[in-house]
Amino acid sequence: MAMDKRGRSVDYSLYLVTDSNLLAPSAMSFEDHVEQLIRGGVTVVQLREKTLSTAEFVQRAKHLLEITRRHGIPLIINDRVDVALAIDADGVHVGQDDMGQSPVVPRLTHSRRSHCPSPRRKGQDNRSKRK
Repeated sequence: MAMDKRGRSVDYSLYLVTDSNLLAPSAMSFEDHVEQLIRGGVTVVQLREKTLSTAEFVQRAKHLLEITRRHGIPLIINDRVDVALAIDADGVHVGQDDMGQSPVVPRLTHSRRSHCPSPRRKGQDNRSKRK
């Protein structure tokens, strides 16, 4: 099991990647929706907002951080190191090509590469490793 920046173990078994554009306007509030998903078993929340201003993203992230902390699960911010640092998020997901060669604060970085010893190559089959 992986550890978060506070030294707690993190269960990545049900990882939610979400943004507010996924809900219909008639749906319950975004925060209520995420909280229901957490109650249903989500173990990590990654907030991905591509259309919000920075101020709106920070506000949305603060509200979600209150919810995720109350439930003891991490909140990961997608691509926006500035937002993650502003709210003291549990991590930031930075895709392999999102920041080029720019350094990212190591204690905050969350990436698919941090969970896999080496990135999978196209067409690679892991079934042979299970024998």
